[in-house]
Amino acid sequence: MKTLTLLSACIFSAISMADPLTQTQLNDLWKDKQKSADEIVRNMSEAEKIGQLFMLDFRYWNKDKNGEPAAFLAMNDEVSKVINQYHLGSVILFRENLINTPQTVELINQLQSSRSNLPLFIGTDQEGGYVTRLRVGTEMPGNMALGATRNPALAELTGMIHGYELSSLGFNINFGPVVDVNNNQNNPVIGVRSYSDNKSLVEQLSTNYVKGIHKYNLLTSLKHFPGHGNVSSDSHVDLPVVNSDAKTWRSTELPPFKYALAHGADAVMTAHIIVPALDSNKIKTLTGKEVGTPATLSKPILHNILREELKYDGLIVTDAMDMGAIADNFDMNWAVETSLLAGSDIVLMPIKMWDSEAVSRLDNMYRHLEIQAKENPELQKRIDESAKRVVLKKLQQEITAQPINLTIAEQVVASKSHKDLENMVSEQAITLIKNENILPYVLKSNNHILVISDEKPRNTLIQKHLSDIEQQTNVSIQTSDSVVKLNENTLTPSEAKKLVKNQDLILLTTYNLKDNPANAQLIIDEANKAKIPLVVISSRNPYDIAYLKEVKANIAIYGITGFDVTNNNRNSLETNIRSGLRTLFADSHAQPLNPPKGLLPVNIKNPQGNKILFPYGHGETYNTAG
Repeated sequence: MKTLTLLSACIFSAISMADPLTQTQLNDLWKDKQKSADEIVRNMSEAEKIGQLFMLDFRYWNKDKNGEPAAFLAMNDEVSKVINQYHLGSVILFRENLINTPQTVELINQLQSSRSNLPLFIGTDQEGGYVTRLRVGTEMPGNMALGATRNPALAELTGMIHGYELSSLGFNINFGPVVDVNNNQNNPVIGVRSYSDNKSLVEQLSTNYVKGIHKYNLLTSLKHFPGHGNVSSDSHVDLPVVNSDAKTWRSTELPPFKYALAHGADAVMTAHIIVPALDSNKIKTLTGKEVGTPATLSKPILHNILREELKYDGLIVTDAMDMGAIADNFDMNWAVETSLLAGSDIVLMPIKMWDSEAVSRLDNMYRHLEIQAKENPELQKRIDESAKRVVLKKLQQEITAQPINLTIAEQVVASKSHKDLENMVSEQAITLIKNENILPYVLKSNNHILVISDEKPRNTLIQKHLSDIEQQTNVSIQTSDSVVKLNENTLTPSEAKKLVKNQDLILLTTYNLKDNPANAQLIIDEANKAKIPLVVISSRNPYDIAYLKEVKANIAIYGITGFDVTNNNRNSLETNIRSGLRTLFADSHAQPLNPPKGLLPVNIKNPQGNKILFPYGHGETYNTAG
């Protein structure tokens, strides 16, 4: 094990809180929280103040025996020293870190035991649906699915379930809800993570989610300010530009943030997006290219608008700084300093803390900030302000480092009652977009169903839930499947004709179609010629039907996999496909297993974006379809 790089003497000098605060000490500090926060920060070393401003991820630690990154699942001496000696204030955990409930509880207990002073903020992104981090947990069907239910009580219920499970595991901050208005159907990064393209629905559901999660001792974070809904590139890999004018931004993107901040949200996460209408200043990238200033680095956006205009005094957290939009374009020490000067309080993931070598980069960043703070009174002032804001929030929230009770956690996380509620919510969301006398499909005594999608695991998941329907209805469902890249042009008409032959029903499961999905269209055409009923299941964004012709039946389920875009790690989002499949079928008495109830939470436009094909609020039922 490599020896940790030592901090400079000036950083280590005058450490005033060298030992973790006990619960008794915390109880005393909570009696007068503002006074306690002032005194704590006044007596902190520079290193301790800087530590409160960092939230780091230890997704991996060094390599395994095969030379691959080894998931960080249990505390080791090296990571413990990093947390303690660098006085870290916060840690974020990802799917790689979270195997099951016992392991998660043990890891979080170990993280808190490694702290040097105040309890740590332990955060994660459990948005629900597409973005979920717990491998064992109750995902819930996601924000756009909630938008389709139109039910604020279900958004509150979702917040309650997330809050109960996360707090039972030891988390104290969840990065959600997403309050971006998805007003660009080609948005590659938000989509179903948004509740709607209707700002009023976003306001209503996001604040009810916050209301639910606040029933437990968990902080929330609105994301992604000033609004990530109208982009056509992904800030994980690119530096997106939003070309809305100021009037449009103020009438569309801003209102959900204002509304949620007025209704109890605790923190705001920044977006790595350029909005020239809000900040026209130019900066240079590492290659010397001149670009607009991303919101994460923008004082006009974070300070002038969020702090001054909106009178917001809560925490501002950056989106992950190691995302391509920042890390590929700017020196990271400079970016962290600039973000703090702009108004950020917690800098999220400025360094991939994935191995021993990362410690020297962390050390260098501390040194950089310390030196710059001595030379720049404004930076010193910002460090002091943000440290005080973080410390005060920990005291106000009464964050503790008390060991988590595993017995209670195992009773709460992914409990049967939570999973039953998850299915109930997803059943309310399934939206019947189009139906020409095909649905509900009445199951016969023997049924041949062909499942087609882009991926074998997706087909297997669908077949699994068709098997459950087979058992419930006591009929025979024989499934076959085919993996076809639906967005490509590789099938011949004869191949498509052979594929659909002799089937009773075809389930064509699409996933974010665009441009010219030739293979998908060819399958639809051949099924129509053969008069074989075919249902398009839009398995993530509901917009797929806009890119297809002559579709006879289409449902939107708003998600089939959870997905971590930072590392291509997926998990099955089973509740959505379960409820979607149940919506397709009726039993032998012609009774639908799950009548469709969802209403589109977005407009579906043609590919050119100049015509609405299916409006917000559209949703057919079996009583009126046809």
